[in-house]
Amino acid sequence: MRTSSLIAATLAAILLLPGAAAAAPPVRDAILFFAVDRNGDGVVERSEADAFRAIVFDAIDTNKDGRVTPQEVGVLLVPISDKASKKEQEKLAKKREQILALLGLAKPEGMARDEFIDLDGAIFVKADADKDGKIGRQEFAVVIKAYGPLLPR
Repeated sequence: MRTSSLIAATLAAILLLPGAAAAAPPVRDAILFFAVDRNGDGVVERSEADAFRAIVFDAIDTNKDGRVTPQEVGVLLVPISDKASKKEQEKLAKKREQILALLGLAKPEGMARDEFIDLDGAIFVKADADKDGKIGRQEFAVVIKAYGPLLPR
């Protein structure tokens, strides 16, 4: 695995782990932008966004079966401790369901890798305000908003 791929995979895993050390949102957002902008030209092209989303998929497909399920994603987004009270477990389970629905990942059968990567297409189009096929730093705010539940606070 190339060093840049390893760095991106590590960043993707950190972004998905609740309780991970988080920078202030503007710094975090800049780091994420530069991680997605793989060629370093100051804009994110669709191919870069798809490649990064593939890395995220690989990080959350914990059983490596080519599908991400609500269980895999939910455990990463909202872990529920066995030691939590029943009321707290129910509260966290409801939060998990809400986040999965918001992200479009609530289907019981899960989602295949290609389908997961294609989800980003609508977000990319929405973020590309000037319709030049690239997302600049200011346009990237739309992406940050869409993936907010995945990002550490």
